[in-house]
Amino acid sequence: MLHSQGHARVRAHEKGSEPAVISFPPPRDGDQPSGSTGRGKLSLSATSAGKFIALEFGTVSTVAYLTSLLYHRLVVPELPIATEYTSAAVLLAALYCGAALGLRDFTHLQNFRHQRLLWNAVRATSLAFAFLVSGMFLLKVSDEYSRGAFVVQFGTVCLAALALRGVLISRQQRALERGELALRRAFIVGDLRQSRGLSQRLRDNGVITVSQFTLAQVERPDGARALIEACRTAGADDIFVLPSADQIGRMPTIVDHLSQLPVAVHVMVPGLDGLLAASEVVEFGDVAAVQVQGRPLSAVDEALKRGFDIVVASVLLVTLSPLLLVVAALIKLGDRGPVLFRQVRHGFNNEAITVLKFRTMRVSEAPEDFRQATRDDPRITWLGGWLRRTSIDELPQLINVLRGEMSIVGPRPHALAHNRMFEERIPPLSRRHNMKPGITGWAQVNLLRGETDTLEKMQKRIDYDLFYIDHWSFLFDLKIILLTAVMLLSVNNYRQSF
Repeated sequence: MLHSQGHARVRAHEKGSEPAVISFPPPRDGDQPSGSTGRGKLSLSATSAGKFIALEFGTVSTVAYLTSLLYHRLVVPELPIATEYTSAAVLLAALYCGAALGLRDFTHLQNFRHQRLLWNAVRATSLAFAFLVSGMFLLKVSDEYSRGAFVVQFGTVCLAALALRGVLISRQQRALERGELALRRAFIVGDLRQSRGLSQRLRDNGVITVSQFTLAQVERPDGARALIEACRTAGADDIFVLPSADQIGRMPTIVDHLSQLPVAVHVMVPGLDGLLAASEVVEFGDVAAVQVQGRPLSAVDEALKRGFDIVVASVLLVTLSPLLLVVAALIKLGDRGPVLFRQVRHGFNNEAITVLKFRTMRVSEAPEDFRQATRDDPRITWLGGWLRRTSIDELPQLINVLRGEMSIVGPRPHALAHNRMFEERIPPLSRRHNMKPGITGWAQVNLLRGETDTLEKMQKRIDYDLFYIDHWSFLFDLKIILLTAVMLLSVNNYRQSF
């Protein structure tokens, strides 16, 4: 039965009119092509998986050991090199490879899921070091292991893993473009009108179409047996079934027949294209459902992002405390108003939060009398203009980050009155609140900051915010932080965007 085939994956295409795909994994270990790969071609077989793991093991162990060696030679030459470093490097590499296997990284390489492959390099490194530290602590063998060496090792191993996977991805892409890659072989079953452009898009992702069958042929007497024999003859690795809407009910029977083959079966579901990307079939006991939208961040991702926020906010508050005190004193000397400006804005899940900023105007507005600041606004003080151009007025929001109300990176929070101005005209506006608001964001580094007095400006900012939510990764956050730092050094850019 359909349910017995295990977990399925639905992928909603970003463009085109093709239906989404539900994939049923093959009843065999691995995803190696069953057909001939051809002499001289790069094969993504079980042998390649072994080479992939061996290459990562060698890279991680070598980098981990050399890092500890160089750290002691260059930083603390007076201390002897700990004997644990050699065994720890080997253990670390084993833990990393175990995590990579658990994250199914070779499968992601096979299926051209390059972004997930790179992100998993960071996750596997984090898991490996976490297990290593836990094991050393429990065994009480961590006394001679330098904390400095540990931190440096983590950074270099993470970079080395990312670099190695980047090279493998680049090599895979070049091999595919030259026709040197042994592609997976696909057998298409169903109405070909449902598969417009499918063959070419599959080929672009390492899958070639070797044969086709219509569902009418399958439904003839002995049609299922003929299909199975045709798939075996063609050496298919994947079968794509393309039913029309009235044929969906027959899929369990067809999938049952195809389960006799050691291949992956993918059902192209009409009408599901256009849903948010990366949907999947999930199970709640004996209840299976297609999850077309999940939480923006998994529990692990939320913990990683929150931990990063706490560390960065704490470091910045301590480091910048002299600047914060000077700015507070200058604001207080300017007039008798408060140092901080407090405004209620929408936070995560539309919850109201009080956002802190250094006061830059002479008069604080009531929420019901909201009016956005404009270029050369007469309400802005001479100090406030400088604070706004350099974004120093936003620094008190580091306190909001420590409170858990905001993040370092995320969609910028809007005032409640500002949201009310556009929420009816831009229906997806509230979806930007599916993640915590940030001090900086993808829209801001693309010069979409300051006044949003037109529908077009607000729509553009929201488009960038939703792109960030749909494509979030820890590396994406780091990229935005780096771009923010670069832009802060470019006063002209910020003046233009204010």
